[in-house]
Amino acid sequence: MAVSPGLTLACALAQYGVKAVLLDEDNTVGVKGASSRGICYAQKTLEIFKRLGIYERIAKKGVQWSVGRTFAGADEVYSFDLRQQQTHSLSQQPPFINIQQFYIEGFLVEQIYRFGQTDPCIDLRWNNRVTAFAQNAQFATLSITTPAGDYTLQAEHVIDCTGSRSPFRAWCGASVTAKKGDDRWCIADVRFRDHPPVERHTWVEAPFNENRAVWQHLMADDVWRIDYQMAPDCDPEQVSREDVVRARLNAQFSAQSGRELRPEEYEIVWVGPYAYRSECLDNLRHGRVFFAGDSAHVVSPFGARGGNSGAQDADNLAWKLAAVVQGYASPQLLDSYHLERHEAAQHNVLVTDRTARFCVRLMAPSVCFARQHSAWRAGICLPGSWSIPVACLRPTPTPTQAPAGPPAGWPRKTSH
Repeated sequence: MAVSPGLTLACALAQYGVKAVLLDEDNTVGVKGASSRGICYAQKTLEIFKRLGIYERIAKKGVQWSVGRTFAGADEVYSFDLRQQQTHSLSQQPPFINIQQFYIEGFLVEQIYRFGQTDPCIDLRWNNRVTAFAQNAQFATLSITTPAGDYTLQAEHVIDCTGSRSPFRAWCGASVTAKKGDDRWCIADVRFRDHPPVERHTWVEAPFNENRAVWQHLMADDVWRIDYQMAPDCDPEQVSREDVVRARLNAQFSAQSGRELRPEEYEIVWVGPYAYRSECLDNLRHGRVFFAGDSAHVVSPFGARGGNSGAQDADNLAWKLAAVVQGYASPQLLDSYHLERHEAAQHNVLVTDRTARFCVRLMAPSVCFARQHSAWRAGICLPGSWSIPVACLRPTPTPTQAPAGPPAGWPRKTSH
């Protein structure tokens, strides 16, 4: 099912020469419109995209950055440069690249088609929506509806990447541990004529936003993603009206430049309200079904852990599926997917939930303390510990012990 983790998985399977059918209920990449959605792609994910042959396009189109600054009012209370941190200095890829999610998905689709010119392993079917599912000891059966009619499809394995509203959760009887917060935000994707510095800026106490938080990132096409924290009881339609968003932008940039923005100095590309929540399935495998990405876990965006974790789910599962299907490993290897990726998902939920609690409940007293205590600033004022690989803390039992990656010398297609 083709959102980013599904496309990443399909692209990896194509490299390994594994035949698969990829279903997408829509006929576009991303979502309709210019919504940025996921934008920060971390070093580990960029390494995966390098192996898949799309990294160079991402690096050329996206924005590389490593410096972040955190403000409380007009005071800079913390800053960092990821290039100087040991965890980000051992790779040829940069710490982060900012690029809209629909570009990533488009690059993956084009790479799947490019692989298909020599060996069409992936059958990508647009406007195919799964309406029912069943499984038994021999195979899984999917009922699919299309504009041309309905049909059924049998598969040995099903990987669900349909997102947080996945129907497979109910079809498989999957239990989920979930927490819904009262935090409300409004995204504004804006293109400025004269844009701010290419740094990640965060206000944990923004006087131009009623002393609530603001996040500011530059993406591709000179578009800035600005997230404004709203009141918990706000009306989503009201806070995302164009006139309200323009007033919010004017308040922010007039505070910084001393004058209001003129209409010709900026363009609103997209606006959308949203709320944070966290979810994690209690088991990422149910029989022949594997859950990946938002189908498996949902986190608030602090630290850019959502989309990056989905790509890493796909990378973890792809080589294991290929090894089993092609006879390199026993089916028990697939059990290690849950053991390894559930550990990472739980860690990501823990970190992002802690950051959300800090932003929502502790903001004002924490900031006052941070202004006076530099040692404490370094420990708490980084809003969301950044996405880095999470080691599995509990080793996989010996019968399903998994190596760290595909076997040495295992055939893999090169990118074109």
